[in-house]
Amino acid sequence: QAYLSQWLLAGYGTQPPIYNWLQYLAVHLFGMSMPTLSGLKNLLLFGAYGFYFLAARQVLKDKRLAVVAVLGLLTIPQVSFEAQRDLSHTVAAIFGSSLFLFALFRLLSVPTLASFLLFGLATGIGGMTKYNFVLLPLCAMLAVLMESRFRDRVLDWRILLSGLVALLVVAPHAVWLLDNFEAASSRSVDKLISADAGTLAAISRGLRSLLLSSTGFMALTAAVFAISLREKLSTVMRADDDWSRLAGRILAFVMAVLLGMVLFGGVDDVRDRWLTPLLLILPLYLTLKIDAAGIDISMPLKRLWVTAAAIMVIVPLILFGRVAIDPFTRNYGYVNIPFDKLAKQIEPELASDGSDPRPVLIIAADGHLAGNMRFNLPDTTVVVSHQPAGMVTTAISAYRKAVFVWRRSDGTMPDGFQTVFGRYLKTQGLEGLSANPVILRFPYSWGHEGDQYPFAMAVVDLPD
Repeated sequence: QAYLSQWLLAGYGTQPPIYNWLQYLAVHLFGMSMPTLSGLKNLLLFGAYGFYFLAARQVLKDKRLAVVAVLGLLTIPQVSFEAQRDLSHTVAAIFGSSLFLFALFRLLSVPTLASFLLFGLATGIGGMTKYNFVLLPLCAMLAVLMESRFRDRVLDWRILLSGLVALLVVAPHAVWLLDNFEAASSRSVDKLISADAGTLAAISRGLRSLLLSSTGFMALTAAVFAISLREKLSTVMRADDDWSRLAGRILAFVMAVLLGMVLFGGVDDVRDRWLTPLLLILPLYLTLKIDAAGIDISMPLKRLWVTAAAIMVIVPLILFGRVAIDPFTRNYGYVNIPFDKLAKQIEPELASDGSDPRPVLIIAADGHLAGNMRFNLPDTTVVVSHQPAGMVTTAISAYRKAVFVWRRSDGTMPDGFQTVFGRYLKTQGLEGLSANPVILRFPYSWGHEGDQYPFAMAVVDLPD
């Protein structure tokens, strides 16, 4: 995100751009810093919890249960744990799904013009977070059509206004996507569909992947609710009303569509993070079942609070504990890689040259390295040798000097200069460019004494 925040574009490769737009705005308003980068993610997570709470209050008879629904989010590992580690676009999708659920239930409860417009806005925003989000409104509409109480909302002419608003929100990126569809989708398709798609072996892998991912996503939530409700579990499972049926049907349609993609679409690798925006309604569905049962919630609520408090303690302990034990296990992660020390090594090369006013360009071999160079040297343009799909390659001729940096992510000796940058130099018309690379070794951050991480760097003066 630090790397991509240099530009405001209609598209950024294989992910929709709304998170990048927000990050660009944050960086240009508040400057490049850790609070700026982490603040956006945490603000979106806070907003996700907030809209989930509002969505629950919109449909629950017992408003106290809205807290139960929100606490249920903490039992989803992809929300409580994975979102804290990484997954910026998935965090945006969590926000988009929560906003969509609030807008959907608002529309069904209070079908005013403002509700229809909000529904369109939420659908458009959700579609700009992750491409797979589009399955959620599709399944929601199918579920609404099956419920006679709500069917007329979808058949109301004002739903066309919702569609228009959604189209206006996605239009800038949609136009870009038309010109870059293959480049933007190829990586995602490669992840989801293997070369032997359609064979019995591929379908078997897909079914196994779907089963494991969906179970991994839902199992803890289901278990926590079951244990918390243990005396009343059978009553809750039998309870039913319009809202719980609607939420249950949304979940059922999502699973049916995913199953169809495995059986008939060639998908054989369903990842749990990919399910996050689609199955986020699960805690709310279980809460709606509790509401329909009309049981006393005092004891289940206490148990859920204890579970939530434990999760809120355990997750930070795991995140910070990994850093603490890394020097002993020597199983280093990204947080241990000394990018800041490499940036300090590069900094003298950025000094201005009175005879040539052109700036210096940093060319990194991978996006993570590029992002860290941009974070530590925010006034310098940083590019990667393989730009994300659909992005225009920066012309090297506008710069007086190029600083090439590369590495191996596993911390082993970096490859040679031409091996890493040969294709990039050819696209820039600089096939004959010579360089004298140096290997730089720096101690790991919070690492075992003596353990070092190697980078390679080459500084090249560019022709006029």
